[in-house]
Order: sequence, then C-alpha cells, then structure tokens
Amino acid sequence: MIWVTIGSVVGSLFRYLLGLALPSNKSGNLAANIIGVALASFFLVLMERRGITKYRLLLLPGFCAGLTTFSGVTFQALKPFDFGYLFETLIFSFITIAIVLPLSRKYVKVRS
Repeated sequence: MIWVTIGSVVGSLFRYLLGLALPSNKSGNLAANIIGVALASFFLVLMERRGITKYRLLLLPGFCAGLTTFSGVTFQALKPFDFGYLFETLIFSFITIAIVLPLSRKYVKVRS
C-alpha cells in the first residue's frame, strides 16, 4: 500500500506539471493518458523480461495510475457531449500500445 501511494503521488505530481505545460484540459488529458499507456506498456515488458517484480506496485497501479486520468477523459467526453474525444483517446491509446509493446520486446533483453 505504501508503494502504490508513493507512486500515485509522484504520478499525480507529474500529471499536474504536465497540465501546467499543456493548459488545455483536452490536450493535457490526452497527453497524460498516452504517456501513461506508453510507460505502462514499457514497464510491463521490462518487469517481465528482467524479473523486476518488486517495483510493480510502485510503477503500475502507483505512478501510471496517478498519471493517467480516465475520470478526466470521461468528464471531457460527457461535458460538451463530445464522444469523439473518448473515441480519440481510446484509439490513440491502442495505437500507442501497438507501437510500444513490440519495440519494448525488441530492445529490452531477457535477463540471463
């Protein structure tokens, strides 16, 4: 629980700083979610290939969950009734996974 909390605080602070850099809620939410999905995809491969399981709680349900903002996406999609924004976020997230997972599997070597 402590590791998830620490990771969540750091991820949330990173999200806050990203929001300062990208003041638009829509672009900030989209950027945070794409970065979070990319990092989570990379971390999953890294932990699997290197056997690093002790940082799982810190990085995935901690940092990446604190960084990503599904509630923000839902709010943005429902507030102006712009369901295209939700679709856009999902499509970009799936594209990110489709790119990052194979690249991570190619470049992160299995620990011998």
